[in-house]
Amino acid sequence: MTRAKPKSPAPAALHADTAATARRLATLEAYMEANVLSPAGFCCASEAACRESLRPGVEMAEGQLSHLGHHFDLTRNGRPLRVVVVGQEDGGLVDHVSLQARYERIHGVAGFERRYYRSPEHTRRSLHMRGTTSALRLIFDKGLGTDWEDEFVETNEDDRFHIFDAFALVNVLLCGAHRPGRAEGRATKLMKRNCLKHFAATLAILVPTLLVLQGEGVQDWIAPVLGLMEEITPHLARANLQGADPLVCRFSHPSARGKPSWGYRDAPYLLEVVEPTLRLAVSLL
Repeated sequence: MTRAKPKSPAPAALHADTAATARRLATLEAYMEANVLSPAGFCCASEAACRESLRPGVEMAEGQLSHLGHHFDLTRNGRPLRVVVVGQEDGGLVDHVSLQARYERIHGVAGFERRYYRSPEHTRRSLHMRGTTSALRLIFDKGLGTDWEDEFVETNEDDRFHIFDAFALVNVLLCGAHRPGRAEGRATKLMKRNCLKHFAATLAILVPTLLVLQGEGVQDWIAPVLGLMEEITPHLARANLQGADPLVCRFSHPSARGKPSWGYRDAPYLLEVVEPTLRLAVSLL
């Protein structure tokens, strides 16, 4: 007797509120123009102190803002789904990266001009963005994979958009500190403390329901912003933000060296840590 195959679960019902995201983007733009990067230039009040704290030979790239997808405000089966991926800093020495410029780099370049793996027509994404791709695929019920055509989300209103248009990528540091030609961050303790106020303000505007932390060092550093957390598993907790209690997934950075790396489709850390944690988190939303 042939055993029947188990039925696949029904796909989640998604709805995107682009008007709400547009309002959220306007609020974030207003904050950044007043406190970090205005049309007239870099305007952070901590600039002088941060520059003076740098070690010799380290350069600072000022005003590197966040990415906010145009379909950030989502509901999944009627419950809010606002995904924020948190990293430490941008890896390049490029000044004055506006919200729009960051959107074009993440959505336009990483999302459309590049692919998970290299092809004759496209270059490959960085390990960081490949790991981010895998995380978003899991969150949006796409399953792990490398097929670009399967990276698109569809709502019940037949709206179709790329997964990179459905999340926010927020670096805690809005100024990078690097030695020329090196990607390794050289931010000082003072820079990290000073930028926390901008990070807290960003989260207050975005009001995430799911935070994905990339990098173990970042987790201790931003703890004061997240407040006392309720532990669920070693990699999952619930935070206590003003007006919100997002689930927080705590991972290594996708481009970490050795076993903690998860920038590859078959990475053990991805399969054994990231995948089960994200599946649990989505089920608890």
